[in-house]
Amino acid sequence: MIFQIAKRNTTLARCGLLFIRSMSTGHVDLHLDTLAPRSIPGFKLWWAKEVTPKLYVAGGLTDTQIKYAHDEGFNGVISLFHENDPGQFGGEKLASISEARYVATIAGLQFDAILTENEDWACVKAVEKLTDSITKMEKPILLYASKPQAVAFTTLLHTAYMSKLDSKYEPRVNSEKFYKMSALMGMDFTEDKFKSVVAEITGEPIVSNPPKCDAYPNWLGYWLGHPVYKNWFTAGQIRRGHLMELEAHGFKSVINMRVGKTFNNNPSQETVNLINIPDNVNTYDENYNPVRQKTSALEKVVIDPTLDRKHISPTSKVNYETENSEEYGDEIGYNEEIESEHFKGSSLKYYHLPLSINTTFSADVFQQYKDKLLKIGNDGPVLFHCTIGQRTAFMGVLAAAVQYNKDLQWALKRIRELGFTVNETSFSDVYKMYNDVLGPMQATQ
Repeated sequence: MIFQIAKRNTTLARCGLLFIRSMSTGHVDLHLDTLAPRSIPGFKLWWAKEVTPKLYVAGGLTDTQIKYAHDEGFNGVISLFHENDPGQFGGEKLASISEARYVATIAGLQFDAILTENEDWACVKAVEKLTDSITKMEKPILLYASKPQAVAFTTLLHTAYMSKLDSKYEPRVNSEKFYKMSALMGMDFTEDKFKSVVAEITGEPIVSNPPKCDAYPNWLGYWLGHPVYKNWFTAGQIRRGHLMELEAHGFKSVINMRVGKTFNNNPSQETVNLINIPDNVNTYDENYNPVRQKTSALEKVVIDPTLDRKHISPTSKVNYETENSEEYGDEIGYNEEIESEHFKGSSLKYYHLPLSINTTFSADVFQQYKDKLLKIGNDGPVLFHCTIGQRTAFMGVLAAAVQYNKDLQWALKRIRELGFTVNETSFSDVYKMYNDVLGPMQATQ
């Protein structure tokens, strides 16, 4: 079977929102900068930034991304602004407020929009308005805005505001946690105006020297990526139009870690995202016949059989998607050859460094790619991508650690902040790879 999540020391379960592995947290206190332990990213919403387990933020959304929110188990969507013409991203039209509301309604999602199009978002009033909407809506919620820093700022401050209003609210957020989390997310809210609002919301003194993000400063132009450190970013499966956005915002290289059409002499196309179809269905049967995208197979696994066919398009005859060419899919699944060919028309350097989903990670696996990764890293900002960002997170954190002389504790902290618990009992092979490459954890006094 090709698309099976590795079962190493984990148990795979569908838990409403996302595929979540049951895992031990280990005994090392890593002092995470997240507000709460993060979940492993979802297949379709790998780009959504988890603020809390109930609140996720994103930049401007297409109607497809709102449909993906339905598939991943979200109950509500909030647009920070009433945007009638939010423009486009990578050539794909972003959903206007009326279009977003229409898509959400068909999908059975609660929907709200908070501020007028040009209303000030960096103020207490904006946080109060957002809080009023969040408290009335069923969770989990996906919040978005074409200005990703605006929705991140207001949502993070919502958690601080609730911490002040409600003694039982979790997670507890103060100024220190706000700044650590925003820096972790690659956001910079250290200007005086922002600091004044943070102080007013938390009721604490203005923080004179808050931590700043260490990510490449122009990365927010491609907000879907996840900052690892400085010039290293991870992502799930990118779309065709993303290339122009990566180029425009200074990225130099893209590394694809998904396997090609064949791997170890067997057919190996991984799955591609399909609206209203789950992702935990294998591409092939036991004889390597491609079965996932056959109509007879799709009809049996539809996520929501009651969904209106208009959810796909006004003329669709079925209420699910059968192919996804925008994510380099064909009639079988994801096709790396299509992606590779598309990059030939781009100024971005494209590197295919495949790792099977069932790879057992080791120092030898890293050494296989180490010199190339460091050379790529020295060229400038680089985006690692795979399916959901798991393989790329494991390798990207280690590549950044080696390039910038970071230790094992830094790597374990950073990978946990990306949503993956790596220790002696969870993803133990990754832990051993980190330990072998970076050296053991230093004893603390």
